[in-house]
Amino acid sequence: MPSQKIKKESCPHVGEMKITTSDAKKCEKCDVATNLRLCTSCGRVFCCQSHNAHNEEHFKETNHPIIIPLPTGTPLSWIWCWIDKAYLE
Repeated sequence: MPSQKIKKESCPHVGEMKITTSDAKKCEKCDVATNLRLCTSCGRVFCCQSHNAHNEEHFKETNHPIIIPLPTGTPLSWIWCWIDKAYLE
């Protein structure tokens, strides 16, 4: 099933975005240094699905809903909500 896109303001979890920057250079669990994802609830950094999927593991453990890519740019290239299984636009 392809990922859906929803309006950012339609996502009830967007209010949980507290942290949008990090100086982390690698995944906290496996030391992968590319395609990193920042949990915007707690600021922890993990690798993406194309590596060891530690970002999804973190979501399943904590239920922290929103991730963004690292390094971050302005504006953000994308925002993902695990609960809605959607990109926020």
